[in-house]
Amino acid sequence: LWDDSRTMQTAYPDTAIIIFAKEPVPGKVKTRLIPALGGNNAARLYEQMFEHVINTIVASQLAEAYLYVTPESNRQYFQKRASCKDLQIRIQQGKDLGQKMFNALNETLNHYKRAVLIGTDCPFLDAAHLHQAIAALAINQANNNTMVFTPALDGGYVLVGASKICREVFDTIDWGTARVMSQTRTAMKNKQIQWQELDSLQDIDRPEDLSSLSHLYNFRK
Repeated sequence: LWDDSRTMQTAYPDTAIIIFAKEPVPGKVKTRLIPALGGNNAARLYEQMFEHVINTIVASQLAEAYLYVTPESNRQYFQKRASCKDLQIRIQQGKDLGQKMFNALNETLNHYKRAVLIGTDCPFLDAAHLHQAIAALAINQANNNTMVFTPALDGGYVLVGASKICREVFDTIDWGTARVMSQTRTAMKNKQIQWQELDSLQDIDRPEDLSSLSHLYNFRK
């Protein structure tokens, strides 16, 4: 059930931020980084990026935040971290990433005018960028821009926001490849959806991405 009793003051009370996350089990998260870091350090990096993301969102006080976790994740792990930060935990539903994102956004838009969904892979996505994404939806709704994206430098995207949602934008996408954003653009053009793109950011998926984290983390295999 949705908790409508929370009284946290936010800059955009009609907007929700969705965080997609999974339990940081060694060998199950950041698998493309395991050759460079090892399973334990890859999981530790994932956990630190997750903590960074939720701390950034809570401190920003921009919007209510919902933590969507994978069905196999240990709920207690997240409840311990969410309870002190006024985060509501929900379960991802769907067969693939596209279905899970569509379902989470669609569910959230039944309760809010706008929703922004992010993962935990981009520690460079700060409060100012989140504010820009939410404001883009709020301002551009009158101009028929119903979606906003932050592309990733590797061809995917690290943020998707919407005031209206269309299932086709998340169908037949080759998730985890460099074609994600280009295929998404094609899907939106086919459905005549207008959208805005913010400046691209780097996410942390591959060993070559780790050098950009040298000032934040110090990991050794």
